[in-house]
Amino acid sequence: MNYGYAGKILFVDLANRTTEEIKPEERFYRKYLGGAGLGTKVLYDQISPHVDTFGPENLLGFVTGPLTGTGVPGGGRYTVVTKSPVTGGCADANSGGFWGPELKKCGYDAVFFSGISSEPVYVTIFDDEVSFRSATHLWGKDTSDTDDLIQEETGNRTCRVACIGPSGEKLSLISGIVNEKGRIAARGGVGAVMGSKLLKAVVVGSTSRRKLEVADRKKLNEVVKGFAKDIRESNFHKGLSKDGTGGGTSFLVSIGDCPVKNWSTAGTDAMPTSENLNSAKMDVYKLKKYGCHNCTIRCGALIDLTEGRFKTKEEIHRPEYETLAGMGTICLNDNVESVIKANEICNRYGLDTIAAGGAVAFAFECFENGLIDTGDTDGLELKWGDGDTVVKLIEMIARQEGIGKLLAQGVKKASEKIGGGSEAFAMHVGGHRLSFHDPRLSPARSAIYLCDPEPGHHIGPQGADLLENGADIGNHPLLRSPLLDVYADYDKKGPMYVAGSAYFQLLSSGGLCGLFAIQMVIPILELLAPITGWDIDWEEGLNTGRRILNIRQAFNAREGIKPDTFKLPGRFEKALKVGPGKGQVLDYAAIKNSFFKEMKWNPKTGKPDKTALDDLESDSL
Repeated sequence: MNYGYAGKILFVDLANRTTEEIKPEERFYRKYLGGAGLGTKVLYDQISPHVDTFGPENLLGFVTGPLTGTGVPGGGRYTVVTKSPVTGGCADANSGGFWGPELKKCGYDAVFFSGISSEPVYVTIFDDEVSFRSATHLWGKDTSDTDDLIQEETGNRTCRVACIGPSGEKLSLISGIVNEKGRIAARGGVGAVMGSKLLKAVVVGSTSRRKLEVADRKKLNEVVKGFAKDIRESNFHKGLSKDGTGGGTSFLVSIGDCPVKNWSTAGTDAMPTSENLNSAKMDVYKLKKYGCHNCTIRCGALIDLTEGRFKTKEEIHRPEYETLAGMGTICLNDNVESVIKANEICNRYGLDTIAAGGAVAFAFECFENGLIDTGDTDGLELKWGDGDTVVKLIEMIARQEGIGKLLAQGVKKASEKIGGGSEAFAMHVGGHRLSFHDPRLSPARSAIYLCDPEPGHHIGPQGADLLENGADIGNHPLLRSPLLDVYADYDKKGPMYVAGSAYFQLLSSGGLCGLFAIQMVIPILELLAPITGWDIDWEEGLNTGRRILNIRQAFNAREGIKPDTFKLPGRFEKALKVGPGKGQVLDYAAIKNSFFKEMKWNPKTGKPDKTALDDLESDSL
């Protein structure tokens, strides 16, 4: 028996409306775990190289991990995988809430969709019964209305809905998949792939409320109890529980980590009113706190703006840090109410707030430099710091009206269309919009921004970043900081960068919240043992993380993505003028080489070495 797993993977052909169940062997689960690992392995095996991302051959997968739904704190995550229309390589977008655990209760570890439906459709998975229902009447509706209508139609008020909004339907490359009206698998264009399949929603609901079998529930409870007290008493837990991820926005501005004015400047002097964007400023609108499945931190909150020009339609999710930066600091906008409204629009239309905010700042800078004017913006003056303009432009992007239609395809494609040197204002790596933490502050972050097969992510670099800054992330020697100079010794840091990245892959593919698990040093192997019954040591655990990195990199290399495709924008060649990174000019080539050398990836083709490829290709479903 595959303890910790439902033991089945569901494949759904939308064109023929057929389904197939696969029961993987234990070895397959143990090698790839779940999430991005198992998901990308299925993509690698099941789709041919160079398929059209919007064609019927591309797969769209929703994948849980062995810790998802087990009752472990932070174990509520699932990952959406597909071939990305943004980078042309692998996409793995992660989301929390309750959708992932509910899928496992229905008896499936993952569900993959192929083909293109003949009409808009939504798929329900109630226990192990799969149904196809017309979504023609839902096409064009926002994610909140879609969620409500599906619960009403199915008569299942406890089901969980993962759906796209109008942005995904119109194939916006910055669209994501929304569950529970505000949790979003946002990155890599996964919403556009779902829209290309005319798949409006995937609905999961278990009526049997079956319990997930683990190998040793008593031992699992002991392990959880052993670290639960430390978590509750930690300052990280207290701060995140009180204010969410945006509690320290102004602090991140002050140290140069949070970008200002489309990354053209940084620091409190550049935005002295950044305190207006701290989460505490939204307490007056807060209705209640909430958390993902079995999460002890409960970093989320529901808020409501009942009056004013930015009033919301109903209670909405409080903006998180990346949104506060994306709609706030990089636009020089300190009006938190406008950020709340922009966040509501993105959630309803199904937009990635990182990419959408980046598109707004890009447009502002193009306007400032005369590359676009009011003739391009339907008369809208694009002014730095104007919250009304931010909201209006987000609405245009969401509805794909005027210049919003171009910006909805992301800053890379927008800059190619606008030209005139606008590529200097397009802050992306390989088409993937940068998250809002400055790589110049952390060489480890720049390593993962550049070397991860889906570049620019905001959570993935944390393990390597902690190690580089002198913190241990585990008891194994490879998870202890080598205490090297932060801004030097790059030729020695490959093992550290890879260990931090492999550790994150182990946590994330296991089904844990990366932010929570890394910062709190959750004992992942001590949890996996009583859940799965596997006796995994750190050598195997970190090798599993490296294997997940390898399968994702192998997928990219097979698609012809060369290592030099992923480059940081030119702005990062200049040193920060504030904070711990002040005056430091990073050697990105040396940083990248150290990571590639440790992983044994070909520096010209990106292809993992033969030993790694043999390992990857030795197992299939």
